[in-house]
Amino acid sequence: MKSIKKTDRLRFMLAGLQHASVSMLYQDADLVIRFSANLPEDWPSDSEVEGKSDDALFTAAQAAKIVAAKRQVIQTGEATKLEILREAEGERHWFMLHIDPDIEENGAVTGVFTTILDIDDLKYRETVLKTLLRELSHRSKNLLAIIQSVASQTARSSDGLDDFLLAFRNRVQSMSKSQDLVTASDWRGAELFELTRSQLSPLFGEIPQNFSVSGQDAYLLPNAALHLGLALHELAIDSLAHGALGPAGGDIVLSARHGTDENGAAELEVIWSETFTRAPKLPAQSKTSFSRTVLGRIVPQALSAQVTYDMSETRLTYRLVIPASQYEADQKQRA
Repeated sequence: MKSIKKTDRLRFMLAGLQHASVSMLYQDADLVIRFSANLPEDWPSDSEVEGKSDDALFTAAQAAKIVAAKRQVIQTGEATKLEILREAEGERHWFMLHIDPDIEENGAVTGVFTTILDIDDLKYRETVLKTLLRELSHRSKNLLAIIQSVASQTARSSDGLDDFLLAFRNRVQSMSKSQDLVTASDWRGAELFELTRSQLSPLFGEIPQNFSVSGQDAYLLPNAALHLGLALHELAIDSLAHGALGPAGGDIVLSARHGTDENGAAELEVIWSETFTRAPKLPAQSKTSFSRTVLGRIVPQALSAQVTYDMSETRLTYRLVIPASQYEADQKQRA
C-alpha cells in the first residue's frame, strides 16, 4: 500500500478544516504568526496575518490577554484555553482558543499551536439555559408559596391529622396533575378541557357520564392552569361529597365562552353548573371553609378574575370571568 507523505496528510487536514468552524495558528517563541489556516471570512486573510502577532486579529485589550496566556504556556509547557468575544461591524461572535505548547524532543518549548473554535451555538444554549433556570426558580418559588398556603388553609379546616393528611395529599396531587400538563407544554400552559379531565381522572378513572363540557376551549397560561386546576379539584371533591357526582345526583356541565367586557377587552367565562336530582345535604361550614376560600378568594385573586358562587336546593353555579392576560383565546370550537 502506498504510504501517505506528511505534506499530503497536512493537505488533507487543511481540506477538512475548510468545512468546520475551526481555525488554526502557529506562532514561534516570540509569538510571531508563522502559519494560519481557515480563519473566519470576516477576519484578515491568512497571508495578512502571517509574520504578525495577535494584535492583527484581536483588539489591543484582547491581544494583551491572549499574549499573556501564550507566554505562560511557553514558560510552563502546559496547555490552556480562553473564551474571547469578538465584535466587528455590529456583530458579536464567541470563540474558544485552545493554546498548546510546541515541545521539542529535548523538552524545549519552541512555539504555540492555537486552535480557534466558533462557540456561538454553545454560548446561545448557555444563555437559554440560564434563562430557563431563572424561570424555573421563579415558578418553583411561586409553587412552594401556593403549597404553603394550601397546607395552612387545609390545617385550619381539618378535624385531625388523618383528615388533614388525606385532604392535603389530594390537593398536592391536584397541583401535580396541573403542573404535569404545564411542563409537557414546555411551560406554555394547558388547555382548559384537558386540565378538567386531568383533575377528574384521579377521582373517577373514567369521566362520569353525567359530566360534560361545552363551548370554546381555551389555552390557559401556567399561573391560570395551576390555580384553575385547584378550583376544579375542589368543585369535584365537593360534588362527590354532597353534590351531583355524589348523593344529590344530577348532571354537571363545564362550559367556556370567549367574549369581551364593557371596554372591548377579551375575557373568558368559565362556568361549573350542577343540577341536582335531590336537595344536597350540606356539611357544617367548618367542613367547607377551605373549599370556599379557594373558590371565592384564592383562585379569583390569582387570576384577577370576577367570581360568582350560587347554590340552592336544585342548582349550584360557579362562574369565573378570566381576563385575557391569563389565557390564549385562539382555540377551535368544542361541541
